[in-house]
Amino acid sequence: MPPSPQVLIVGAGPAGLALAAELAGFGVSCQVVDKRTGRSRLSRACTVEPRTLELLDMRGRVGDLLAWGRECPHPPLGNEDGYLDYGLLDTPFPFSLSIPQARTEDALQAAAEKAGALLLPGTEMTGLSQDDDGVDVELTGPEGPATVRARYVVGCDGVNSTVRDAVGVEFDGWNYDQSLMMADARLSSPPGPAEYARITRRGMAALFPFRDGTYRVIVLDREKFAVPADEPLTLEDLSESCGAILGSDIGIHDPLWLSRFRSSQRHAKRYRVGRVLLAGDAAHTHIPSGGQGLQTGIQDAFNLGWKLRAVLDGWAPQGLLDSYEAERYPIAAETLRKTDLSFRFETSDGLPARLLRKAAMWSMRIKPVHRLNVLHLSGLTLRYPAEKRDRWTGRRVPDRPLVTAPGGPERLYELFRGGHFVLTGAEGCPPAAAGWEARLRTGVLAEPLGAGWPAHVLIRPDGYVAWAGVEPGRGLTRALRHWCGEPRTVAG
Repeated sequence: MPPSPQVLIVGAGPAGLALAAELAGFGVSCQVVDKRTGRSRLSRACTVEPRTLELLDMRGRVGDLLAWGRECPHPPLGNEDGYLDYGLLDTPFPFSLSIPQARTEDALQAAAEKAGALLLPGTEMTGLSQDDDGVDVELTGPEGPATVRARYVVGCDGVNSTVRDAVGVEFDGWNYDQSLMMADARLSSPPGPAEYARITRRGMAALFPFRDGTYRVIVLDREKFAVPADEPLTLEDLSESCGAILGSDIGIHDPLWLSRFRSSQRHAKRYRVGRVLLAGDAAHTHIPSGGQGLQTGIQDAFNLGWKLRAVLDGWAPQGLLDSYEAERYPIAAETLRKTDLSFRFETSDGLPARLLRKAAMWSMRIKPVHRLNVLHLSGLTLRYPAEKRDRWTGRRVPDRPLVTAPGGPERLYELFRGGHFVLTGAEGCPPAAAGWEARLRTGVLAEPLGAGWPAHVLIRPDGYVAWAGVEPGRGLTRALRHWCGEPRTVAG
């Protein structure tokens, strides 16, 4: 086995790989172990939403995703001509990106390995124990059993998490009774527009093309909800359901994979037990409506990564690592609530449900309602708790052009490449920020963030407001001490 890492990540899915890229990019030694030896073709997640793209852009890691994905600025609503308009969003990425999860994982793995993370496929965690200084992890890999000691362990090993079980965290929730169908395949007669969905009395069928010419086919057929999820899905069965719902034969052929599945809604009681933390599907899992599972997992990684780095570098204030659960738990809980409502909305067939669907479709013609729905799906409304009902703290900061000399960074998001805090609106380092220069980029002049935004904004490494005010005085000092620990007279 290689030398012991500072952080051992169990699970090489989107959350684990995103976290590895974050930590390694900050100079933290980390290893990722995964019992799989190769990438699964049965990748249920097929979209990356604007906020997730923004976070990856902040670290300069969005290029491969954009190259391999297909921009979808108008996802369908299900009433043939209705769609969501992502062009209403204030973001560099006004679209949902259609991309198979396997390709998303390829991009994240490349970023993690380029940053220096070590991936160990075919290696399974079989047990762990921890003390005040670290975690001893029992592994079984190609070279046999071994024990590795790490400062911290993060379980990103999915719904059947071995890490979660090892620390005794409950994973409460329920399973849905309905059996759904999903496949990646080619279509000889695809309907128009390219992204298409239709909801009828029989059910719902949605089609999303990928860049390689294949389509993600998702079907909720009410006449087949009772079919066991472990019964193999045939091409004939899928084609019959699509034809009945869509009203025409779309010519499904050459499937890469086909699968039935039953979804579940589950949430871990805790995200941290001592030096062991949980992220991604190991912490929360829900139905794929809206493609929120992958978004939530990657965003877990961006919240946790800089906080682990701060602890390991020795400048984290008391309680910083605990803020990971405090901030991410309510986000996941709200996501579970919304996806449950969405699933019931999509699958119910009673008269009230049909009337509600019709009313919902009609309401999307109202621009403020439409925009609010797009904002929620895109992840741009995500906000972390703020003390004393502060208006700004915890809000996402939009990207803006910088007012800088030629040759330097051109956009605000480019300043987050190294994972520093950023203070906008001040020329040079104000006296209130003295002692935090090593963790803070100052002298940042950008175009206005938006109507009503204060002149000075302290932004966390994950792009959320840590403090905002008219003048960088005592309020800024308190915020820096809260998020960045004590000041240092010598950079370190």
